[in-house]
Parts: sequence; C-alpha cells; structure tokens
Amino acid sequence: MLENNSTLLPAIKPMLPNKLTNMPAAITIDERICQQLLAADITPEAVKATLESKGIDPENIGSYLEAIRRMRSAKRRSAGFVYIGLGAFLGFLSCVLTISHALPNMFEFVFYGLTMLAVCMVVYGMYCVFE
Repeated sequence: MLENNSTLLPAIKPMLPNKLTNMPAAITIDERICQQLLAADITPEAVKATLESKGIDPENIGSYLEAIRRMRSAKRRSAGFVYIGLGAFLGFLSCVLTISHALPNMFEFVFYGLTMLAVCMVVYGMYCVFE
C-alpha cells in the first residue's frame, strides 16, 4: 500500500504550480506622481488619462489608481481622528462646565450648544474614519 502512494507522488508533483515562476513582476509606484494627482483632485478617468499621457504602462494604471485611493482615504481617516479628538475634548469641557456650574449665565449654551457641537464633531469624525 505504501508503494502505491510513492508512485503517485511523482505524478502529482509536476502538476503543482511553481511559486517562483508564477509570481507577477513587482511594480514600483512613483509616490510623487500620486501626490501630484491627489493634490489636483481630479476624477479617476482624468487620472487615467494623465497617467497614460505620462507614459505609464496601462497594466500599472490600476495600481496607481489603487495607491491614490489609499492615500486619499488615509488623509480622510487622519482628519476623522482629529475631529473625534476635538469633539471628545469639547464634550469633556462641556461636561465639566455643566457640572461645576462655572458659567451660570451661559448654562443653556454650555449644556445644549457645546454638547451638541461635540457630539456632531465626534459623529462626523467617525463617518470619516469608517467610510
């Protein structure tokens, strides 16, 4: 029984793919081009046309578009964290001012206004992060 398994092994071995020969070539993406296109704030179709005019290989344009999309979402995500932090700080400040009753003439503004502003900032920040 073991002899039959050993005879099958050489027949299966050539059918397994060779990982070294089937790997795609590494693509290097010029980050300066991505930054320029990101700063221009143009549509993906215009980005595609611009990359083609710069002589980028059409097979690599998808990688450039993906890199630009990742950079755009990273920028938006970092802004979202800033909004969440500022909203949390504003909410904490509103809570402390409301509890301590430090500004009795402005109680309604602090209690309703600042708290609502803080909640809106946190929600918008979460929208930017999780979008």
